[in-house]
Amino acid sequence: MVGKDQEWQIDDTNLEQQTQFTSVESTESGVSAGLRPWKLGQSNLHHRHHLKSMHGILNIFGWGFLLPTGAIIARNFRKSPLKCDEWYPLHTYCQSSGYIVGTVGWGIGICLGNSSKQHTLKAHRILGIIIFSFATLQMLALWLQPKNEEEWRKCWEIYHHLLGYTIIVLSIANIFQGISNIQSHSAAKWRWIYVAMLIILALIALALEIYRWIKSKNQQQMAFGDRNEIYASEQI
Repeated sequence: MVGKDQEWQIDDTNLEQQTQFTSVESTESGVSAGLRPWKLGQSNLHHRHHLKSMHGILNIFGWGFLLPTGAIIARNFRKSPLKCDEWYPLHTYCQSSGYIVGTVGWGIGICLGNSSKQHTLKAHRILGIIIFSFATLQMLALWLQPKNEEEWRKCWEIYHHLLGYTIIVLSIANIFQGISNIQSHSAAKWRWIYVAMLIILALIALALEIYRWIKSKNQQQMAFGDRNEIYASEQI
């Protein structure tokens, strides 16, 4: 037989064990419930960071590298100083590829901006829209390109050159604007990477311009010498 005091002790012990078990169970469920949104938030942050990286890489390569490369090809391989019969396909390939790659990067940026109510980055966003609009006009202008013998060919070339260089300048400015918006130590790394790319392009363009100037001077001297020879022969 068990006394009343012993019965109460047993009941209290069972009640305490049940309470402890219930509290541990509720604590574990609370922790797991709290971990779920935390893990989900971490996953969203990782996905967003990946999209930002893709946005930057595509824009740098598309708007910031391929478009200037296409402009260098058109200026230096069309006639002088290094005439190349394949300059137009190369130029078109660089510009079209730059437009496609840049547009994908621009689209990712628009999606990132729409999904974030806190970080709108208005200046970067507006410049991106302007660049995309101008580049689209430039691509459409290729379909309206007049033939060499048509009267308004010269006007079209002026428009094409001015708009093209405007797009390149705005793209470079917006890339640096986007890099300055990066709130981490990687901003300096991306800035120096793009500066190095621009330096390489600038050195190539400068070397071609110097070669163009030297070749033009030599051609002028040769033409002047030929005229002198013709004049001397006529005097004889």
